[in-house]
Amino acid sequence: MRFLAGALAALLGAGVALFHDGENGVRAIFHLERELVAADLRLDRLRGERAELLLRAERLRSDPLEIEAAARQSLGMVRPGEIVVRLPAESSRGD
Repeated sequence: MRFLAGALAALLGAGVALFHDGENGVRAIFHLERELVAADLRLDRLRGERAELLLRAERLRSDPLEIEAAARQSLGMVRPGEIVVRLPAESSRGD
């Protein structure tokens, strides 16, 4: 009976040590698993962003309307004869 109690105490001690060992224990494994899940989510989001950017780049190479829209927005270009009306920015005070 004494041997069984000693073995059980040793196993319990080993289990506690595994759980509390900051670098190699069970907690470290759970932490790494959480980091892996977060990295997978970020990777999925980045893949989606990349797909959108590739699609936009293709449209900018081939779609005249997309090219015109980009030139108007980023360069402030207008067609000959167009009149540009600039409106004041909305107040952030909510007047």
